[in-house]
Amino acid sequence: MTDTFQEKQARVNAAVALQEGDRVPFAPKFGYGAYVQASGISMYEGLMDLRNMKDGVTHLLSNYDIDLYWNPAAYPIKVLEALDSVAINWPGSSGRLSRSSGYQINDITYLQMDEYDEFLRDPSKFFLTKVYPRRHKRLAGLAKVSFQDVVEFGHYASFGIFTDPEVKEALLALMEAGRKANEWVAAQGELINLAVELQTPPGCTLGQNAPYDMLADNLRGYINVPMDIFEVPDKVLAAIDFFTEIAVKNVHGLKANGVKYVFMPLHGGTDIMMSNETYEKFYWPSLYRVIEEIIACDMIPYVFCEGPYNTRLEIMKQVPKGKCIFMFEEVDIAKAKKILGDTACICGNLPTADLIYGRKEDIIEKTRRMLDACAPGGGFIMDTSIVIDEYKEENFDAWYETTLKYGSYK
Repeated sequence: MTDTFQEKQARVNAAVALQEGDRVPFAPKFGYGAYVQASGISMYEGLMDLRNMKDGVTHLLSNYDIDLYWNPAAYPIKVLEALDSVAINWPGSSGRLSRSSGYQINDITYLQMDEYDEFLRDPSKFFLTKVYPRRHKRLAGLAKVSFQDVVEFGHYASFGIFTDPEVKEALLALMEAGRKANEWVAAQGELINLAVELQTPPGCTLGQNAPYDMLADNLRGYINVPMDIFEVPDKVLAAIDFFTEIAVKNVHGLKANGVKYVFMPLHGGTDIMMSNETYEKFYWPSLYRVIEEIIACDMIPYVFCEGPYNTRLEIMKQVPKGKCIFMFEEVDIAKAKKILGDTACICGNLPTADLIYGRKEDIIEKTRRMLDACAPGGGFIMDTSIVIDEYKEENFDAWYETTLKYGSYK
């Protein structure tokens, strides 16, 4: 490693501003699997305590001039254990997966079609008494709790529910989960501090979902919401409006935490999930509202366009010039550069699978083609298609060395 923190930061700043720095930034999306692999430990060991990944973080950031540090997007296993969560499976006997596995998100619907009105009347109550008990077994008692009775003697009598064994179990589980959550956040902070010590600017350490995805991810699911759009469109829009308000408030919390880049994974907006007409009515307006707020708070939206995104490029040109990063999983990257190059920095999208299974010669050729199409004029960051959870060192070296050799602006 030879570059300083300031040199790396200036390089990325130039790309975001659609300018040429000294070279194309190299910012691979390392996932927890990559840090675990580089640490020489099992997935279980790494995810049970993120600090066990320190050796892997040190190895990767010391051996390569990485321009942005990616915090491992790892769910807090000890919190999931404390809640006996059914929403996610995790490595280890308590999590229903082998110790060598990653995570598995279970497709469960927490909001039924006939519950939209109940949710929209009082979202906080619905989350407390319906969603949390459905997501986490040890919170089943919350279904019995009500804070609606505030009239005279009924107000005081309502507190009797807190002697119910299931309610007491839920409260104890919440306190235990709170302690474990704080430990998890502290461990993430240690990894970020380590990256800074290793002269690597923090990239996406926190994020914010698109409002549509907040509804689909957390309540209805990605099969139900596309159908709801046609069956109860007004209720879908009302729910998206609610989540937009929550997202805007969350953005200010990110600002207070000193975040520079706000990670925004777009799960449900792919070309294959909906038409452009539907996208422009149900997905883009709320997403754009959150992007606007991030920029207004002097932060940079780091928008991950998951899946194919070739038909959305003209719509995405609406963002303010030189204020946003769009990273792509599946896109004609030359087309993306042509359409968005004078508006937003683009990022991606070497196939991550190539780093595991590809031939070194092919990786070099693909990297050169990407640089030829996207590097001129600036506004491009070299990255992979999806998060790197496994890699072959000789392939990664070829990708890195080719980027530095042919991505120079000097």
